[in-house]
Amino acid sequence: MSTSLDKQALIDAMLKKLRQQLEEKLPDDNATLDQIEDAVEDIGTALQRELQQRIADQRAKKPRDNRLVCSCGGVARYKACQSRHVLTRQGFLSFRRPWYYCSGCKKGFAPLDQALGLEASDTTRTLREWSAHLAAHLSFEQSVRTLKTLTGVSLGETTLEMLSLQVGEALQKQQYTQSALHRKGSLPDQKTACPKRLYVSVDGVFVPVRDPWKQDGSQGALTCRYAECKVGVVYETKQDKDGKDSRVAWQDYVASFQNAEAFTPLVGLLAHKNGHHAAREVVFLSDGATWIKHLAGREFPTAVHIVDFFHAAEHLARVAEARFGKDTPESHAWQEARQKELKTGQLPTVLREITAWHPSNEQKRKIRQEEYAYFRKNAPRMQYQTYLERGYHIGSGVVEATCKRVVAQRLDQAGMHWRQETAEAIVALRAAQLSSHAPDLKPYCTIPN
Repeated sequence: MSTSLDKQALIDAMLKKLRQQLEEKLPDDNATLDQIEDAVEDIGTALQRELQQRIADQRAKKPRDNRLVCSCGGVARYKACQSRHVLTRQGFLSFRRPWYYCSGCKKGFAPLDQALGLEASDTTRTLREWSAHLAAHLSFEQSVRTLKTLTGVSLGETTLEMLSLQVGEALQKQQYTQSALHRKGSLPDQKTACPKRLYVSVDGVFVPVRDPWKQDGSQGALTCRYAECKVGVVYETKQDKDGKDSRVAWQDYVASFQNAEAFTPLVGLLAHKNGHHAAREVVFLSDGATWIKHLAGREFPTAVHIVDFFHAAEHLARVAEARFGKDTPESHAWQEARQKELKTGQLPTVLREITAWHPSNEQKRKIRQEEYAYFRKNAPRMQYQTYLERGYHIGSGVVEATCKRVVAQRLDQAGMHWRQETAEAIVALRAAQLSSHAPDLKPYCTIPN
């Protein structure tokens, strides 16, 4: 308040308003707890809106100057009083404030907007944060309904989508900035835990996206395709009574539709934030895809690299089915024997069994050649007996569950097709918010003028 008199006048007015609200809405002795709760909420909401409006009006009525110094160094002149409408957690706030125009830089501004911390958006940062939290977990339609139910605030679907995208884009921009600093070795130090054994796992999942399109058909027919969303998870486990790694203690995620080159430093940053450089041991677990191997070699060259056992078993199944037929007793027996050999350190025996097969046609010969090369090439990362003896996870179940939880459950529902830019922002928000160490979204809710 500008003076103590202004402040006292506001207090007196609000006390009068409170008395009026209590007299009108205070429940009687027969009210249930639900009725009491509703009455208290109504009284509080009415007072909050009234107080917010009165404070804004008092700020707007302060004496004004005819000239002000513009940020460009020129002189801005008063032009008129203009209305400003902002949606807040208490509802709509409307007030009139002086507007100035600088002929030097050809820009106008309202000093009160700057004093109140208002930005280009007609919503407050709190509503942008709420929108981002909801949109990360629910469809935009469900987010609008949930916001209305829980807070009484009404936003349109398009508005809520736009606000959540702005926050998601800001979050992702910060991630890329920090990952670039990490790659240069100049990311500011932060206190991190010293994990005994840190797991890193990466995979990809496809999401339906669309090319530029409008419902009115002005940009042509709807064309949908699938784009790969790359997903990374960093986690620690708890050990069972035998000292084996069992259930996950915590897990943090990152996800992006960018190419492997751009995604790689994001995984490195996530691991760094969770103590990668201080960990006693790092285990990189994946399905052995080429782009993932390059990522692992770039960011985690000293880690223990493991090819997911279940993907290795799928390669054994390909050989067995080509040799003995699908779902035959001979096929199942051959797969079980080879899986046991893999787990007991007998990979050379597996290779001999593959070469012992003499295919009857060129297609099957190609399968034998490809699968033999697969196991021979990945032999250093298939030391499953050693991994099991040390208590390691040898399956990529955690990252596969991550693909479902972080991406598919939000972006791959019936009838969905996304603009890739929208999907990119939403998946960044969702990965962050579902992480055990979820970041505060407030720093990403600023919209510059």
